[in-house]
Formats: sequence, structure tokens, C-alpha cells
Amino acid sequence: MILESALEIRYSSLKLDRLPIEFSTIKDMKNQNLIKTFGVTDLKVEELHIKDCHSRIVEINRKKYLELKNREFKLGLEIDLKEDGSFNTVINNYYYKIYQCSNIKRFMFNIRFLKEIFMGHLIQLTGKLVTGKVSFENRIEIMKLDLLEKEILGLEEIKKEKLLQEENSLYSLALLNLIDKTPTLQSWVNFRCNLDKVQLIEGDRISVERIHIIKGNDFNIREKIVTLTSVEKREIKTTEAVAYRKTCEISLEKIPRK
Repeated sequence: MILESALEIRYSSLKLDRLPIEFSTIKDMKNQNLIKTFGVTDLKVEELHIKDCHSRIVEINRKKYLELKNREFKLGLEIDLKEDGSFNTVINNYYYKIYQCSNIKRFMFNIRFLKEIFMGHLIQLTGKLVTGKVSFENRIEIMKLDLLEKEILGLEEIKKEKLLQEENSLYSLALLNLIDKTPTLQSWVNFRCNLDKVQLIEGDRISVERIHIIKGNDFNIREKIVTLTSVEKREIKTTEAVAYRKTCEISLEKIPRK
């Protein structure tokens, strides 16, 4: 059975899966050709300043990208590269990654830095081989980074460093933020199940339990989802049952780690 709660869909629709954060609009990034490297470059966006960043131009699938990278993050923006070597950003394809970081302050700084870029603020580049300003705007990425920032800030201070070093599901971290405040919540789910594998008839209610393993934490979370409305005849097809926005109750329980 495939089942997603409203909160879970919020993460999956924004392609926010797990740490470390990584996203690309490019389907295949394997074949990359280096066009030009600018070496060590300082970056400044508004009041945020990063030193010793490496910048270069790469070609991926016949398109050119300005790539900015250091030990903590990587950002690539599609550009229009002119014959004289100058370039402008194109509001089209891009990719980025925030690497795992043992220092929560640096992790949050990188989130803020990327947010400033996606707001469209000028990126000032200063180095021996390149000096200039470029900009790029994407409101969906701001929404994603805002959500990520909110969930991280909501974690217990004593646990943040350990949790961010692990490849935890961001949905699990969201449940971790909820469990003490709202152990039971009203929500809705979408589900799809194969009737050859799951016996389901009109009038049944869906009940599912899932265990969320949270690395770096002293307990896992049991999530129990029970639909409040019965399966309807129209939701049962020939080989599968499909329902959207089915109201449910979700209860959360701490499971001590052995």
C-alpha cells in the first residue's frame, strides 16, 4: 500500500526527502565538461559573505552553468556564455546541495545564504580571474528552505548537532517536533493499494502503523494512521483501491531505542 499524509505530501511535493539537502532540475548530471575555472572567489550576497569559494563554468547536456562550491555547499546556475567570455544567468535550470555539517551555525548560515540568492539578490563575485555580479530568483526554493529552517530550529538544541549529521528523513524530524506538542492530530491521507495484496471492501477503514527510525536520537517514532471515513464504492477499482484527501487521525508514540 502507498499512503501519504498531508504533512508527508508537503515534503514530497517540494522534493524535500532527507539530509543532506540536494536538488537539481537536470535529469542526468553524469557527463560534465569543464569549460573554465576561476579558482578561489569570494562571494557576497547582501550582508552575507563567504570566502575561499571555488567558481567555474561547466557544460552539462550542452548547457553552460556557473558553479559555486566550497566544503559546505554547491550551487550551479544556468548561464548564457558569450563569445567574449562574459555571461548572464538564465532563469531556467539549476542545482544545489547543502552538505552535512557538524556545526549547526554553519548549516543554518548556508540555508540563509541560498535563500538570499533565490530571493534574487545580487551575488557579488570577487577573485583574481573573475569580478562581477549575477542574480537568480526562485520562490519555490525559498519556500523549501523556509520549511527546512523551521523544522531544524524546532529541534531540541541538545540534539541538533547529532541529528543533522545523519541521513534522517525530514518528515521524521517534523514528527519529532510534533510528538510532545501534538501526539494526536487530525489530518488527511492519499492512498493506493493493490487489491491482489490487500483485502479491502466498501465500508472498511484504513489502519496503518509505521516506525520512523531517527538516527542520532534516543527514540524512534511509531506513527499510527486511521481513516475516519470508510472506503467508498467509487474508490474501489478493478485491481486497486484509490482515495484522495481521506480524513484521518494520526497518533504518535515514542519507541525507546535498544
